[in-house]
Amino acid sequence: MGMIVCGPVSAQRPDRSGGIRSERSNRGGPSGGERSGGRTRNETPPVLDQEFIETKLPKGTRYISDVVFKTVGETELKLDLLLPENPSGESLPVAVWIHGGAWMRGNKARDLHRFDQLTSRLLQRKMAFVSIEYRLSGQASYPEPVRDCVDALAFLNRIRDEYHLDTDRMFLMGTSAGGHLVSLIGSAFNNLPADFVSDPQQSLGTLLGVVDFYGPADLVFLQGKRDEIDYENDASPEARFLGHSPLTRPDLARAASPTNHVSENSPPFLIFHGDEDTRVPMTQSVLLNSLLKSHGVSSKLVVVEGARHGDQKFDDEVYNNDVLEFVDSLLK
Repeated sequence: MGMIVCGPVSAQRPDRSGGIRSERSNRGGPSGGERSGGRTRNETPPVLDQEFIETKLPKGTRYISDVVFKTVGETELKLDLLLPENPSGESLPVAVWIHGGAWMRGNKARDLHRFDQLTSRLLQRKMAFVSIEYRLSGQASYPEPVRDCVDALAFLNRIRDEYHLDTDRMFLMGTSAGGHLVSLIGSAFNNLPADFVSDPQQSLGTLLGVVDFYGPADLVFLQGKRDEIDYENDASPEARFLGHSPLTRPDLARAASPTNHVSENSPPFLIFHGDEDTRVPMTQSVLLNSLLKSHGVSSKLVVVEGARHGDQKFDDEVYNNDVLEFVDSLLK
């Protein structure tokens, strides 16, 4: 586990033996410059690099990396905490981010490079920002990645006093496969299925809202975008996630679809989708938005014109404003 403080205060980093060693510190706040999300698909799960910390995060942000929240066999699952300056020690609302990558790749730092402006603005709003990892489809199939995410929420609830986290004012946010996971967990949050939970006694806090960036909502319907499917040898991302083709196990696909869990108890949603997305058709978000509204749940679908899947424009100021307005409306 490591910690870096953005600002002139020197940072300290606990090592695994409990000792402390010094780290570099950031001597400035966010600045302009080229925006990039360049992380290779083959890269092992990284932490944020020093350049990002120095140029993208608000001054005074504490970056605590690689906190282990769960161990499965020899696999450690980790999360990163980004905490804004908080001299009063008040409990801060929490934005939990789940990364994308077709359930088969990605890591807890990559999305932050793509959404650096939103990350920074949430921190400036005095929100704690937490990015978590989960087992990818090459490591485990549904429902294990979902349980990993729920276990991360339970862990945050257990450490809330240590890091001044108000887990009763929590938001879930994610892109693509992460958008699917936040929508799946979010839609069912107030009545989670047993398959989603490792320990039914663990407390998760209170979820105020979900922000879904172009995530799949119905895994059976998603198969319809493909003209030809070898369903006996289905290598699609959703088949790898499920461990089966959605066409051979529609029961499993439905159980893993956010549309199957929408109810009048689901929290408010804010959904973004590009109208030129060919990987996850916009009809997925249209369907989810309509289902939420039909159950009396507050939901808004923002159509991003000309945007493809994972387009950088999702982090433009106008869409950041939508997220902040959504968050502010629920924190009142």
